Amino acid sequence: MMTLVSLIAGVLTAQVLEDVGLRYMMDKMGDDDYYEYQTQDCLDRLHAFIQERQVTEDNIELLVSWAQKEKNVYVVFYRDVDALFSSNMIPDADEEAEIPLNGSSLPYYDVTLADGTMIKAELECYMDMQMFYVMDIAGYMAGGIVFIILLFLLIHQKIRYINRLDYELKILGSGNLEYPMSIRGNDEITGLAEGIESLKNGILDQQLMKDEAEKANMELVTAMSHDLRTPLTSLIGYLELLTMERYEDEAQRQKYLAHCREKAFQLKRMSDRLFEYFLVYGKRDYQYQFHEIPCETLLEDLCNSQFFDWQEQGGNLECRIGKLPGTIQVDSEYLQRVIDNLSSNLKKYGDLSAPLEIEAYERGKMLHICIRNRIRPGKDTRESTQIGLRTCRRIIEEHKGIFTWRQEKEYFHVELGLPLLPAVKK
Repeated sequence: MMTLVSLIAGVLTAQVLEDVGLRYMMDKMGDDDYYEYQTQDCLDRLHAFIQERQVTEDNIELLVSWAQKEKNVYVVFYRDVDALFSSNMIPDADEEAEIPLNGSSLPYYDVTLADGTMIKAELECYMDMQMFYVMDIAGYMAGGIVFIILLFLLIHQKIRYINRLDYELKILGSGNLEYPMSIRGNDEITGLAEGIESLKNGILDQQLMKDEAEKANMELVTAMSHDLRTPLTSLIGYLELLTMERYEDEAQRQKYLAHCREKAFQLKRMSDRLFEYFLVYGKRDYQYQFHEIPCETLLEDLCNSQFFDWQEQGGNLECRIGKLPGTIQVDSEYLQRVIDNLSSNLKKYGDLSAPLEIEAYERGKMLHICIRNRIRPGKDTRESTQIGLRTCRRIIEEHKGIFTWRQEKEYFHVELGLPLLPAVKK
């Protein structure tokens, strides 16, 4: 818009200057005094040429060269009443359309040759067309100057705003992300400034979340170290008593052993919780050790031994396994952690009176394993963070698989999928 306004102003300026200049030239050259001055000046040049070249009746044709030099003069020479020659008889390849300075009939002037011969000259002066070209160029130049100056004045504030943004970006680049960006106007530059401000705020939010996460990690480590130290101290104390045989009878010895076992399981739960937390939220540098396992072997192990605790507590298994000719590639240690997490959930929320349903099938180049069990009546399955299920999802996703869970009324569903290895052609 600024460019368009400046361009219109420049064109109007050029047009006005050309019109004013043309009117001035026409008024001035149409004036009688100016016409007489131009005519007298032309006659003076003619007389000077005659005296300089000694033009006589014998070499009167020399006047042709004078007429050729006078581009803006129309002249016809006469002797008595017979026309000798005129400027119209002189070929001129550069002849331009000319406008006479005086619209009246052409007057006659007496001209004396060098030998005293009298001739008459019918003479008319014309406006120099070069003046029109000069006026056009002057108008274009003035219009261009107006365009540049006006455009500069209009965009000067924008240039200052851009320089301001450049200065503020350098401040942000130096690390001071809390420095506010200047938001002015409502155009593309303003949108750019708003985008930079939004990006800066996003970085600040991420940095704040990172700081909060680091603080939470430190608090967690501090809390976990304290929580681990308490049962560990008790465990060491009971073990010392057992080692030194400082118990009264077998019943007290069994009581000490029971306390040791309880403290050991408490330590295991805490260590598992700490591992799960860092597996989900921390950076993992561990490299998986993948091994190929037939799908059928994996499901047999899952149904026969992995859910041993469920069966030991009196629960039943219903395994519906289809044809599993494929092979998968997994890290056995981390897959075992997935099964341990699922077993832990079953102990907390599973209803032993209902069978634990396990279904497995191959579809779409994936091994699908679906686990379904009924929730124990009166048990709330909502975890504070669902850290165990998130741990399972993280591990399965690292295996390029999928892990989902959902609750439908009194049943809890878990489905995991692992990619099948391409079949080897024999």
